[in-house]
Amino acid sequence: MLCAGCTSARPAPTPVIVANACPKVSLCQMPGSDPETNGDLSADIRQLENALARCASQVKMIKHCQDEND
Repeated sequence: MLCAGCTSARPAPTPVIVANACPKVSLCQMPGSDPETNGDLSADIRQLENALARCASQVKMIKHCQDEND
């Protein structure tokens, strides 16, 4: 009687290494500002708020990834 481990079978394929890595952090782009009127200032504030929201979203995504991989 032969055991299954004693047969001359092909060696198992080399395992593929998969790295679970989070995205790299990149600098958040903040818009420049040179308002001349109150309307310009209001538009600049909205642009800055949108840029901060995008940055916060990036930080939140990376933090979530790090928490999942720890």
